[in-house]
Amino acid sequence: MSPERKRAKHSADKPESKQGSFEIALPIRIGIALVLVIISALFKMPVLVRTFLLIISAVTAGYDIFLSAVDTIAEKQFFSPGIVVLFSAVLAFVTGYAMEAAVMVIVFQASKYLINFIRQKAIRSARSLVDYQDEDIRGRIDEILSAEGAGKMKLQQSIESSAVFVLRILLIVAVLYALIGPFLSGISYRVSIHRALMIMLAASPVSVCVSFPVVAISGLCFSGRNGVIFNSAEVMEQSTELNVALFDKAGVFAEEAPHVIGLQSDVLDKKTFLNFLAHAVYYSDQPFAKAISDYYTQEYRLELISNFEDIPGSGVSLEIGQAPVVLATKSYFDSIDVSVPERGLSDGIAYYMTIAGRYVGRVVISSEINQEAERLVEEMIAAGVSRNILLTEDGNEQSQATADALHFTEVVGECDMDKKLRLISDISQAGQNQTAFIYANGIEGHSAADLDIRISRKGKYADAIVLPESYLNIPMGIQISHRTKELISENAIFVFVVKAILVFLSIIGYSNLWFVVFMDTVAALATLLNAIRVTTPSMLKKSAHTEE
Repeated sequence: MSPERKRAKHSADKPESKQGSFEIALPIRIGIALVLVIISALFKMPVLVRTFLLIISAVTAGYDIFLSAVDTIAEKQFFSPGIVVLFSAVLAFVTGYAMEAAVMVIVFQASKYLINFIRQKAIRSARSLVDYQDEDIRGRIDEILSAEGAGKMKLQQSIESSAVFVLRILLIVAVLYALIGPFLSGISYRVSIHRALMIMLAASPVSVCVSFPVVAISGLCFSGRNGVIFNSAEVMEQSTELNVALFDKAGVFAEEAPHVIGLQSDVLDKKTFLNFLAHAVYYSDQPFAKAISDYYTQEYRLELISNFEDIPGSGVSLEIGQAPVVLATKSYFDSIDVSVPERGLSDGIAYYMTIAGRYVGRVVISSEINQEAERLVEEMIAAGVSRNILLTEDGNEQSQATADALHFTEVVGECDMDKKLRLISDISQAGQNQTAFIYANGIEGHSAADLDIRISRKGKYADAIVLPESYLNIPMGIQISHRTKELISENAIFVFVVKAILVFLSIIGYSNLWFVVFMDTVAALATLLNAIRVTTPSMLKKSAHTEE
């Protein structure tokens, strides 16, 4: 394909192409063509001269339509708008509708130029929604939007397929009308062919599809503005199908790295007690163990540690210098009928230590829960996610207390990451579940969930990232996704209704070629303007964290 034809193809058949793909001279060509049409209309001249002027006008405005049609025919894209317009123009000239044909080509070219201009303005406006995010976030969103197919949803593909199917049906209707119209209504073949051409033009899918990427990009940017960044429009669309969300407590509702907030021992001095604590948790991966390890600054004597055993969600047991040591929560000691004191407890989770069965002291680990998160489950349900499950590494008693505080009706405690991933896999494979795993850290890969949503500023394997300060906006991100799909559907229905009216007017003869193209353009522009309603907070379901 020659470079000239490539440029012509982009300008003639792809209103969604970049503004730079249109020739700079196109407005000048349209102006010249329009002057020729006006001259042919205002001045008396022989029919052949007038027809010749109109042909020159059409060629001046739309020669690239012909070049595009040659290429699309070679690619077997027989239903492209350019081919329909070219075929309609040629047949209109042949059947004596030269003026309509010339004006139609001018309107078609002008409409594409205008649609593309408005579309690019809308996309720039959508991108401006994230101007106040930091450079890393803007860069990530720009990278997402520049990826091929980033603004395309499955719904869009389905509507486009339907539009092509309708076009084919209407082409058959148009051909049949052209052939049998004179027998049914007594009109001439010239008139029946003219009306058939209007039906074909009304069926063109251009205005159906032009707003879809703009709506999707607006949704992606609006969600990104609120700290929920989907990797693509298709991922955003998938979030609307979620019915199960599994939340990892660590890093989402509580500190990802808890810290020691208190030590107390009536038997050992602080240094000795801390030494025992640090050696007790050396081989544990539980969050409280890391907090103690970070607090300890001395050398380890690992040869003293033996028979180590993790007690998921509750603590550890081991031997230090052959002395049996248990560091665990009170609920664990209660389960083995060992009494430990509760006096003087402070905020946080207390872990008690016994050595050779004798209580020696306790350490208190921070466990701060964001109280604002108590509405998150309610808002997830409002966004369509009916089942929300809390996964924690705490003991069952502490896990249930956290779940009650955050209004989770389902909680699974004593979970290390392997157990969490197995649980996610089991739930994802059950029934009609569409699952999301919402986590802050702990895996380097993708879980078995349909969507992985990471609370972080980075996420190589996640389908979406949520800024740590914006995790309460996850329901809003899902609502924006729902609204995006709704607007695409609304735009498609609106355009199909307009086209149906145009087909009806064409059949009864109350239209003409250029008017059909003009009204199709008006419909396309209306859908582009409607796209900005994605960013209207009042169009979303009420959310406590919706930006006013």
